[in-house]
Amino acid sequence: MLISFPPIIESGKDGRRICRDRACARRRPGPADRPEGSGGRRGRGRRRLGAPGGTGTRVKELLRLDLIVEPDRQRLIGFAMEAVRALEGSAFAAARVLLGLMPQLRDACAACEGALAAHLRLEGAELRLEWCGREHRICRLPGVPDAASVDALAARLRAASEAVDTALLMRRNRQIAADLAHLEADLDAKRRELQEKQEELQKKQAELQESIERADRDSLTGLLNRGAYDARLRETFLRTRRQREPLTLILLDLDKFKEINDTHGHQYGDEYLRRMADAMRAAVREHVDFPCRMGGDEFAIVVCAPTRIAERIAGRVLAAMEGRVSIGVAERRPDDTIDSLVGRADAALYASKRAGRGRITVDAGEERQRQADGA
Repeated sequence: MLISFPPIIESGKDGRRICRDRACARRRPGPADRPEGSGGRRGRGRRRLGAPGGTGTRVKELLRLDLIVEPDRQRLIGFAMEAVRALEGSAFAAARVLLGLMPQLRDACAACEGALAAHLRLEGAELRLEWCGREHRICRLPGVPDAASVDALAARLRAASEAVDTALLMRRNRQIAADLAHLEADLDAKRRELQEKQEELQKKQAELQESIERADRDSLTGLLNRGAYDARLRETFLRTRRQREPLTLILLDLDKFKEINDTHGHQYGDEYLRRMADAMRAAVREHVDFPCRMGGDEFAIVVCAPTRIAERIAGRVLAAMEGRVSIGVAERRPDDTIDSLVGRADAALYASKRAGRGRITVDAGEERQRQADGA
């Protein structure tokens, strides 16, 4: 006896209204309704394919498909016919049954007011279609198919149905859109973080460069200090020798600076040193030559040029300091080392001091002297 109950409409995960199997359950006769001695299939419980125990008929769900519009029903019929052919059933008999079921499917979909869940199942050697708790035999197969073939068929039908399931595709599209939005938000956050890190790195690099420059500078005059002088002289000496370019070293001493400092005081002496530094910066070529304070009243200029250019620079400093500077000039020779170049420039400086100070002495036996008024 078949008893129908009104369908109960439930909402699926995607918000659509779906008629679940339990909504229109078919009442199975209990023991009291079964005639004595009856032992048909109705008296046995179903079990899933491959489930242990029991002697009942094996049941395997091949496909579950939500039906909303006519194309969904057409796809269901197509999947059912594919199953019939794959399981070697009678395609002619199955087609006749399925065509007869189409009006009932349309009526059931109209009554459900939402998606109708249809199931294609293999029950022993029978292929059945079920919706709203009602089962319909599509065809009987020549024999019970092996489990591996049935599993492969179910996987193939499921993959094919997912490829055309509009609701599933919409859910996947929404999930992909949500994932993309999340990734874009993460990407924007990473870009902001990267920008912040780059700005922080640039700031740290600027601070490092400033710190290096402060470490290289004499705090009073702003000229390169003794450590920076040694480094620049060595670097420039090796580079110009390798590239066969001229290099000249100028050593300078403020004349009678101790007397000036003692007479006018340390504050005046500091200002006098700054004046010397300004004169040197004004005389050299920026970013080419390196003016340095060696310590106390001793100064040096590393000139990337021959003697004649170095003499011109030395003359400008001498004039700016009103002839109160003793200067020695030496150009690098092919056989020079750093120590020998410094030694020759130092000898030229002391030659200027011995000659009465306030003059320029050039190494190599050629001495030129300039008084303040003739510089």
